[in-house]
Amino acid sequence: MKVIYKEFLHMSPEKPKIGKIKKIFITAVTILILIIAVLTFYPGLSHIYPIGTHFNNSNNTTQTIPYQTYADHGITFKYPADWKPIRDFHSPTRWGYPPDPIVAFYDPSGNHTEADISTYFYVKQLKFKSLDEQLSRYRHDIADIGQTEVSERNITVNGMRAVELIKTWHANGIQYQALTVHIEAVPGSKYYRIGCVTPLSKYTETLPKFQLVINSFKLLKS
Repeated sequence: MKVIYKEFLHMSPEKPKIGKIKKIFITAVTILILIIAVLTFYPGLSHIYPIGTHFNNSNNTTQTIPYQTYADHGITFKYPADWKPIRDFHSPTRWGYPPDPIVAFYDPSGNHTEADISTYFYVKQLKFKSLDEQLSRYRHDIADIGQTEVSERNITVNGMRAVELIKTWHANGIQYQALTVHIEAVPGSKYYRIGCVTPLSKYTETLPKFQLVINSFKLLKS
């Protein structure tokens, strides 16, 4: 009995509790590490996409935008439903050297008239023998008028080879940014440029509307 009593005195009633706490702690840490690992390798799982969005080719979300469809001059595309057509194409300060655009639209919000607009896009049909020639000429032109290239990347527009070139410049105390897309519609014979212009301060909010135009651009079937 003395031996049993001594062993009982040396037993610690806290050991089972401490062991249980350690197991819970280790399990919690393991689960946390697994969650971090999953989110690291699959970052898309951590983003909940809002209702009413769709995806474009660059994997960015674009808000659903009411639109109308343009179809003329051998091309078709969607554009914001509340944007208005530009009638006066003889305005080199808006779209650079000739030729003039075949079509252009502007954002009338803020009570802008056609004579006083800041956000717009245009489409030009150009005569070049290659996309490289088209881009070389464009880079020369924007440098000649003091504009700065920001970025450039290869893309496709509905199966057509294209290059996205972003540029920026200052005019009348405002910094502008333009998203231009140079499209090889028919290699060696038919090329287009879509130019999307807005003040830099409005670029992010206007970009989905520009992407609507670009991502829907196609040739009309003859």
